[in-house]
Amino acid sequence: MARPRTGRQSSAEYQRRYRERKKAQGAIAQTNWMLDVRLADAIRHEAKIRGLRESELATEILGEWYEARFGGRLPPAQPEPPQDTAAPASPPTPINATVELLLGKLEELGFIIPLQGMATQCLHGDERNGLWATVTLNGLDAIEFGLAERIDGLAQNILHCVVDTVACHAWLTSDAYGELNQDRDIGTKINTKGLQALDDVFARLREFIMAKRKPLHYEETLAALPGYLDQEPSRSLLVLAFQRVGLELVHVAPTDLVISAAEPPQNIALHDLEALAQYVHREFLRMGKTVCTFSLWDGGELIAYAPEARATVYAGLRMQSPDTEGSHP
Repeated sequence: MARPRTGRQSSAEYQRRYRERKKAQGAIAQTNWMLDVRLADAIRHEAKIRGLRESELATEILGEWYEARFGGRLPPAQPEPPQDTAAPASPPTPINATVELLLGKLEELGFIIPLQGMATQCLHGDERNGLWATVTLNGLDAIEFGLAERIDGLAQNILHCVVDTVACHAWLTSDAYGELNQDRDIGTKINTKGLQALDDVFARLREFIMAKRKPLHYEETLAALPGYLDQEPSRSLLVLAFQRVGLELVHVAPTDLVISAAEPPQNIALHDLEALAQYVHREFLRMGKTVCTFSLWDGGELIAYAPEARATVYAGLRMQSPDTEGSHP
């Protein structure tokens, strides 16, 4: 008659089998790892020969295996969720201190700052004889401005300046002020805290009388905005104008295609946007509002709001508020 196993013997037998099982699992894991490495190397080699990306070849192999195993085509990958059409396509680019200071100086002098391209302004006289001011924006990375005087059809370069706002360099030329015109780069003195090196430039410009055209009415500005808000730096300049009066702004892009405005919109400039922002600010104070929505003719909207209403506006648009994005302001 066989002797029954003791508890100690049963425990020893269990531990021995457990060790063998773990050893076998380790061998299987090692084999799987070796297979993974060999498969990855084979896919990399084959993809290189066939001129494919590794991910494309891996997807092709997986599809063939699935079809052989299950008799059908591999289901497509889970589609990405549709984007929220209420959110703007891209946020405005922050305007650095050098750009903001330079724009402010030019506005004080009476220059019309275009939203895009070049703005030409006749300060005195006519097309043949007069004083002309021009400003050109190149995506806010470079700002070019100057004065030219035409006498009997001949133009004289009073002062011309080009500022690289990224490298913080500036170049001057002048037919009237020889001491400024030496083809010299004065950018080494320019920094983001100010444009002290251009003080001479602004002083010479102040010697000439400046005159802005009267800002457009807010309805005219709103009618012109849709043609500008689909690109930079228009969005940045619009946001800047509202920030200067203590308001924030969100542009809700249109969801439906609209052919054209009822009337051809006028060209607008930065001081038109500032007049619009001032009007909205007065309405906020008069009505006690914290949020104001303007409908545009292309189906889009402008939502202006006080900073304390930011969370409410972003929640209504189903957008993540900058306050909740951690290190992303």
